[in-house]
Amino acid sequence: MIAPWRNANQKGKLLIVGCVINILVAVILARSGSYMAIFSIVMAAYCGLLTYHPHYQYQDAKDINERGKE
Repeated sequence: MIAPWRNANQKGKLLIVGCVINILVAVILARSGSYMAIFSIVMAAYCGLLTYHPHYQYQDAKDINERGKE
């Protein structure tokens, strides 16, 4: 569900770290019986899905030039 680390730029890597932190928090909250775990897992999924957006992926000159031709 998360884009590979090597494909992410700096913002994408920050999203991946945020996703992992949210998953850990969700597990801790779920073990304590808090319903806030649902919110945390939803936010983790949102961060994970955002990593596939081109804005958060590494782009070289070839990728930028191909996007300009469209």
